[in-house]
Amino acid sequence: MYLVNIVEKELNAVYVYEVWCNEQAHQNSLVLETTQTLINRAKAIITGAEKMGTFITKGGKGIS
Repeated sequence: MYLVNIVEKELNAVYVYEVWCNEQAHQNSLVLETTQTLINRAKAIITGAEKMGTFITKGGKGIS
């Protein structure tokens, strides 16, 4: 799942967060050829990407 966010005061920015059920599911996705292809294509348009901390979800609509 992806969460796509904007900030009213940053008109040229979009924040996208990946949401995974666990770390292993995320790691498994990274070895897929299709994932590697998409990552390489996206690198050209991604600016200012930085590694963020890992969130610990406590709940929310649609979260099991």
